Amino acid sequence: MAEHLTVPRAFALLLIEPDGRRVVNGQTFDSGLAGAVLADLALRGTVSLHGTDVQVVDGTPTGDPVLDGVAEMIGASGSPRSATWWVSKLGRRPLRDDVLGGLVTDGLLTEAQRKTLGIFPSTTYPERDGGPESLLRAAIADVLAARSAPTPFTAAVIGLLDATGTLRRQFGTVDRGRVAVITSGAWASPAVKAVLEELQMAVIVSVVAVTAATTATTAGTS
Repeated sequence: MAEHLTVPRAFALLLIEPDGRRVVNGQTFDSGLAGAVLADLALRGTVSLHGTDVQVVDGTPTGDPVLDGVAEMIGASGSPRSATWWVSKLGRRPLRDDVLGGLVTDGLLTEAQRKTLGIFPSTTYPERDGGPESLLRAAIADVLAARSAPTPFTAAVIGLLDATGTLRRQFGTVDRGRVAVITSGAWASPAVKAVLEELQMAVIVSVVAVTAATTATTAGTS
């Protein structure tokens, strides 16, 4: 079953090509991972949203170091924070390294070094065991085609892909009505739905910021 994966690990596997390169920019990838962690914790009942604030409601360890680390961080926060704040706080390189490192440890990915333009070093994560991703893709494709009902896990992953604008790239043209049913139905708690809404807003804000920065850089060099 694909659902032995955590939500952030599933999101990562879907957005990394077999050669180890991401299919989206780092900011979208990292924001998506942050939203995936919050969604996973909400699915497990570890966190919930009180208004817009994320709060730990069950401190029982999940057994996953990434999820438990974030839950501990939320629990130790001095004051309640919104899901948008946590997506911004968590959606950075350390979370990416932890999630991908776990996939390497479990033997699903390998770690390799390459040089962009033959000069700049970067790390890629080529596929090692494609079985879990294949099962995941098949499960999501069945849900999107209405061949099977969504589970909380598959619906959360679909919601994450939709919120980050990557669903069509991964699964082709999809029925938007079907996606709306999946992402707004009674498949999960209101907390998960709220996380996805906040993630979508956070991704939009990050895209606007990157676009503005790129425009400013281009203008300054012209």
